[in-house]
Amino acid sequence: MSQVLSDNLISIAYLLMWIGTLVWYQRKNPKWDGGSVIMLSYILYAFISVLTINDPVEIKAYIYLPLKVFPYIFLYLMLMLALSPAIQYHLHPIKSIIAPNTRVIKILCWVIIITGLLQLPDIIFNSDGGFMKLVMDTDAGKDAYMEQLDNASDSGTKITNLASIVFNSLTDISVFLCFYLITLKRKNMWLICGLLFGILISILQPLMSGQRGPVMYAVLTALVGFMLFKQFISHKIVSSVRKAGIVVAIIIMVPITAITLSRFSNRVEATIGTFMSWYFGQGNIYFNNYALDNNGIRYGDRTFNLVKRLVDSDTPKNFVERREKYHHLSCDDNLFVTFVGDFCIDFGPYVAVLIFLVFNFYVLRRTKPKDDKMKLHQVFLLYFTLCICMQGGMTLFSYSDTANIKMFVMILFYYYLCYHEKLEQRFPKKMKICCKE
Repeated sequence: MSQVLSDNLISIAYLLMWIGTLVWYQRKNPKWDGGSVIMLSYILYAFISVLTINDPVEIKAYIYLPLKVFPYIFLYLMLMLALSPAIQYHLHPIKSIIAPNTRVIKILCWVIIITGLLQLPDIIFNSDGGFMKLVMDTDAGKDAYMEQLDNASDSGTKITNLASIVFNSLTDISVFLCFYLITLKRKNMWLICGLLFGILISILQPLMSGQRGPVMYAVLTALVGFMLFKQFISHKIVSSVRKAGIVVAIIIMVPITAITLSRFSNRVEATIGTFMSWYFGQGNIYFNNYALDNNGIRYGDRTFNLVKRLVDSDTPKNFVERREKYHHLSCDDNLFVTFVGDFCIDFGPYVAVLIFLVFNFYVLRRTKPKDDKMKLHQVFLLYFTLCICMQGGMTLFSYSDTANIKMFVMILFYYYLCYHEKLEQRFPKKMKICCKE
């Protein structure tokens, strides 16, 4: 059997596994939710991977190795393990969310809105031509990205913009709170509009710097947040959000395509399709090639960078230092290997499996509904797992490096909601007076 035929059979079989999984998932419950859209994205990435390995034009800097069967089986099982909380939620859907009696949610919303407003001057005055230049100038995306690379050696070493750090650490929480507030009967339109504005800022901010990853994360997070809360939102609002989402997605794809072309078009004569299929389809392929045998591991230096820096001063502070330290690895974060691959490369496949088992067992226990209801902290924990699966299904673990801050903030917010609930149970009268609106 030729290598081309073998690669096609393996990649098509992986695609069919996900198609079969989505069919099974929807037969159990025909409702489309966050888990549904994540599986659909995995199908899309697998399909594009098939197109990528059959593209006659190679991006010579990144040549694929022959595919093997076992890495795809491993990847499928790990992704299903990560999706197990979503599957449990899908099989046991809830009818309502128990709202917490706390002012902190409103305070957090205003923090997001204010810090988002503080990002406007940087977007307006430092974009150097802005959105249209990214689209019209073939070198604009590359120039913006190279400017970021010039400063990469200093990233993670000092605080340069506190408002930006606070805002970026709360972007995923802002999506959650925005759609949660939309589900309430008494809607605070000031907060909802402010949070929608914050979501837009989280898309524009990296876009003007020639960055594709944070833009894709923001769009995918908004999609999974909407799908999680969709069943609790009126049909009229759902229809409006869908139409707006389609328009935004189309608009965003234009500069994403332009940035991709400007950054890689000098490497080989190729079509737009080649670059875009390589960008969206490489994760599965490079996982197959390298994730389970990468000539070494990074010992958590990427996925838990800030944690390691607290206990080990020799931990690389950014990707420039890390790539220099682990130059012997066959594949680093310059290529996509999915979030599963990121953990495998950091800890090795055996420890990665253990991490996934412990984390998802904890989430499964903590997100079990009661009387067809879930408390807000349970919904938020489910949302956090969906973000990991959605954001990292194509690229890498999105909460790595300095994004560890975002992960820590989300964990703190989750435990605050849990702690507040326990206080309400122990001191119901005092908490009612304290948190009265």
